[in-house]
Amino acid sequence: MRTFTTLVLVVVLAGCGLQDSTTPVAQPDTQIFGRIAAVREVADAPGVFEVDINTGLPTAIRDALKRDGRLLPEMERELLARVRVTAGTVCIAGMRATDLDAFRVGQEVGVVSVPGTTTLTGESLLGAEAAEFYLFADYQVRYLPHILPELPSEVASRTDAARVNSSGYEGCPIPLRGGSVVYFSAGLLAPVGAGSDLPPRGAVRAGMRGPDGTLEPWAVGGYRPYRVAWSGAGWAEPQPVVLPGLAADASARVTWVNDAETELLVEVTRPGTVVSLGASRRATATAPWGEPGAVAGVTGTPTGDGQRFGPGLAWVVYTTYGAGAGDLWLAQPDKDAASLDPRINTMGHEWAPRVGPGTTLYFCRADRQLLFKGDLVQEVRLPGRQRRPFLEAAPTADGAALFLRVPLFTPGESDWDIAVATPAAEGWGGPLPIDDWQPR
Repeated sequence: MRTFTTLVLVVVLAGCGLQDSTTPVAQPDTQIFGRIAAVREVADAPGVFEVDINTGLPTAIRDALKRDGRLLPEMERELLARVRVTAGTVCIAGMRATDLDAFRVGQEVGVVSVPGTTTLTGESLLGAEAAEFYLFADYQVRYLPHILPELPSEVASRTDAARVNSSGYEGCPIPLRGGSVVYFSAGLLAPVGAGSDLPPRGAVRAGMRGPDGTLEPWAVGGYRPYRVAWSGAGWAEPQPVVLPGLAADASARVTWVNDAETELLVEVTRPGTVVSLGASRRATATAPWGEPGAVAGVTGTPTGDGQRFGPGLAWVVYTTYGAGAGDLWLAQPDKDAASLDPRINTMGHEWAPRVGPGTTLYFCRADRQLLFKGDLVQEVRLPGRQRRPFLEAAPTADGAALFLRVPLFTPGESDWDIAVATPAAEGWGGPLPIDDWQPR
């Protein structure tokens, strides 16, 4: 209930009679709850909307407080919140990102404000820009699952190991052969709720259990690589990519594979230790993989997230991690490895470099998907008025499809699924879950 208490404190301050009636005054960052009263586009800012919200305690919170025998906070006066929803806002309904068009007047909502944008004008007008705009039922799932009588089934019910996506972790898609073969990483997520005796969330796949039938140390909260192939009639069941020599608690994700499937790059990490980039080889596409070893030319520590490209696949673009952030580096034959262009590397966290057609470079900066093309860095967006989050975009070699991962806004941490987008008139079309997508 802490977030609503913050809002109540703002209202109490507004009642002090010291607030100018026309000048917005900065307030502490706060979540905003209430019912939508009106929605309108800002006349001089196309694509920006103002949503008026009659603030108040959501029904579900009132019911939870009553059940616990706690006092209901009372507001001294009515407070209207005027929230700006921009192209950068993420709107969530049904646990998925959507557009503001999916919301209706009268619905209960929860708003997570962009830090530093909350203001108070007079005693009764709260202003903010929305970072996340939730239907309140989805805000409950995300931030207040303990007050729900039960969680939506999708939070934990997807357990089919024959499919790629599940209620667990899936990420780092690496497509080959036009997307008919995909390497990806998978693991299980912890059950919702501290001390829960529920099983982990996700599909228990081949390789996740040891000889005694118990889950491997890496399986819950970690991940290992898998391979899935299109059979002509559907996707085969994903199979583990077995890399010898990994510690029992080590997580690993394949970040590049050659077309012959005889060489790969893998990022390996263990709890409390540094990340390392390794290379593994095998004689044929059906032989066992060798133990990962050092990647020639790659320097810096820790390193990971590597991709080979260029003449003879001798160049490697990779991520160096340090001080809570990452930068992209390039290793070339007969040269010292060096940091990439300052237009790419910033004070932020750059990671997940994926080389596209024409030596374009997809990469992530924190939670945004970017593209370096034509000497310009640009944000890559999916269709929609508001932002649709996605990460780890990896194009097929011909650029005919873009593999990526999209979030389901589950309790605490998002459940990311792998999806595929194809070219549209201006960029990329809407993503389709990989299990429902067919290679051309």
